[in-house]
Amino acid sequence: MGSPHPARQLALPNLEALPITRAALTPVGASNDVGRPAAALASRLTATLGAPLVVAVTDNRRTMLSIRRVGGVRHVRLHHMFADAPADVLEAVARYLAHGDRRAGARIDAFIRANQDRIRRAEASQGAALRGLGEAHDLDEILAELVARYAPDGPPVAITWGRSGTSQRRARHRTIRMGTYLYDAHLIRIHPALDQPWVPRYFVAWVVFHELLHHVTPAPEVGGRRCHHTTDFRAREAAFHDRDRAVEWERHNVRRLIASRDL
Repeated sequence: MGSPHPARQLALPNLEALPITRAALTPVGASNDVGRPAAALASRLTATLGAPLVVAVTDNRRTMLSIRRVGGVRHVRLHHMFADAPADVLEAVARYLAHGDRRAGARIDAFIRANQDRIRRAEASQGAALRGLGEAHDLDEILAELVARYAPDGPPVAITWGRSGTSQRRARHRTIRMGTYLYDAHLIRIHPALDQPWVPRYFVAWVVFHELLHHVTPAPEVGGRRCHHTTDFRAREAAFHDRDRAVEWERHNVRRLIASRDL
């Protein structure tokens, strides 16, 4: 396999016929959430590699493992089957990430073959497919980083880009709802207008962070209505590392975002 390419992907030939998706909505507590399993995998692989990395756990049905480098840091996407993989498989993953080791690749291939039923089960049992990988930004990766930094012990949560429906295109309001959190589904949905190259990654992360706080911060009922933005919520929100820069960018660019919403 040679040395790992920044965008190298590991996929089995006999999986080529499966459709390409990014993730599927799974019941809360399933092993493909981007919280605890991702953090645990990152910790185990970092210990073996001796170098930090960022891990996102997915339900991708075609590519089981992919890697790219961002600023010298490995960003790894792994199918959720690896969350409970035996030690020798994770050691093989570490060797593959570090050196593109052929024997390690063969061990990973064998593990994937042995767990193909988990891939097909996910295909048959899941509902609407989620789409975390956009044209300009990877929501799964952004959420994984935020969970690891701000909510490593939080409950599982999923994320997806929303859709620009006809009703949205007809609505000519001078506002844009950049993100929403669906409490019953434990799902963050981000407006697709943010998936543009001119929208900085730190701003997308700011919007995702706001919705993540809705997931991990209690929303008590006051006067029969749920209070979402409590004092605790605002205090946590203010702790975001890029808050000032994100707020300033929004102030200068929100009109452009609104205009691009209907394109």
